[in-house]
Amino acid sequence: MMKITLKTLLLFFILVLNSCSSDNNSDETPDNPTVPTSKFAMTAKVDGKLWEMNNPFNSNAATKPLFTYYPETEYIQLQGRNGGTFGMDEIRLLIKRSDLKIGTYPITLATNDASKTEIEMSFNSKANIQYPIEGTLSVTSIDLNSKTVKGTFAFNCVEDYSKPISTSNPVTTKVTEGTFNYKYDVPK
Repeated sequence: MMKITLKTLLLFFILVLNSCSSDNNSDETPDNPTVPTSKFAMTAKVDGKLWEMNNPFNSNAATKPLFTYYPETEYIQLQGRNGGTFGMDEIRLLIKRSDLKIGTYPITLATNDASKTEIEMSFNSKANIQYPIEGTLSVTSIDLNSKTVKGTFAFNCVEDYSKPISTSNPVTTKVTEGTFNYKYDVPK
């Protein structure tokens, strides 16, 4: 009898916890920098297919650059991962802090030398590495008080970065209609 009562109480407790919810949406205020102001911090059409992305932690906060040739003191990394936290494909916008103003910046082959705003792409569901070789990144809005940056981007990729786009080195990935809306310099 004791086992049945204990199981019943445990089941009741689990049901009560599952049914508990909060109508308090206090974490959705602009004061919380990790909650996106829209559902996705980055969107883009990749070869015509819509990617809707947040950073790997499912927020709109800028992330720390992975490599030392993009020092955090000189770059803001806006990372969008397709497929959520465990997605394999992502776009990384590396905005040079000196370019953190309204304007349009050309995207050329990455130089990995901290000299310019760059875009990187990890398109692991494609057989070959995709190298962004040409495009633009536009900062359309920046709020220095709330530390938010918004903009658009588009770029083309090739598989052989050592050659220009040509019939022997065609565009293999086309990214269009890209948008971003991130918070940067979020306290850790």
